[in-house]
Amino acid sequence: MNSLQKHLKIFVINLPEDQQKKNRIKKLLSKFKFNYEFFRAVNGKDKKINSFLGYSDKKRRLFFGRSLLPKELGIFESHKLIYQKIIKNKINHALIFEDDICFDKNFKYFLFKILDLDYQWDLIRFISGKKLDNAISRKVIDLGKGHYLKRFPKLYGGAHAYLISLRGAEKLLELTNNFYYPIDLVMGQTWKNNLNSLICNPGLVWQEKELNIDPPESTRFKKKEKKLLSLYIWTRGFFKIYETASKWINYLSWKRRDNLVYKKIR
Repeated sequence: MNSLQKHLKIFVINLPEDQQKKNRIKKLLSKFKFNYEFFRAVNGKDKKINSFLGYSDKKRRLFFGRSLLPKELGIFESHKLIYQKIIKNKINHALIFEDDICFDKNFKYFLFKILDLDYQWDLIRFISGKKLDNAISRKVIDLGKGHYLKRFPKLYGGAHAYLISLRGAEKLLELTNNFYYPIDLVMGQTWKNNLNSLICNPGLVWQEKELNIDPPESTRFKKKEKKLLSLYIWTRGFFKIYETASKWINYLSWKRRDNLVYKKIR
């Protein structure tokens, strides 16, 4: 076990009142013999929307047609507070879990493989899904046994399990100063500050659907908001063009570096 593996800080985000999820995740983590601490989650329902610093509800509605839900804002704030703690305490690397996850039996093996790499990353996400498995991507590092660290051009949801470096926390915290995405999609906005974000694929961690039932989305526009609706028809289209161009330009800008890494680290 190297120094990074030994001193890796692990946070598990959990609402204090959600004892069922807490007991469940404790049982799962005991199988890996991890040392971890529970991090008190923010309940978005307990706060007013204007109390979330940096959140632009106007931009959110103009670009996406609806506000972020209280749950999404609470999750965002919870991860943001962890980034602040990582920076304040100068934690070089941390592993962050939400409390509604399940693990592949080989998770610890691949986690230690990643921690042993001679490669400087900002963010390594452990997310799963058929869309990811079939999506356009670039292999950056071969982890063995059919698993890779890959770079993807598109945004994919999921902030339930990821490794983050001190530099990565600083970059993500910077992005929280002006946001209108959920935290998992902020992680995909790598073009804004050159965040070196990779995804371990095939996935090793997934969310338990039965524990993750979301409420219906908020109403997009009320009848009296005709002006905002008329703007949205245009702003949504222009935003999608900007976002798509930014994602692909950034993805292509990493090509040469990624190819060199793939040849070097086998």
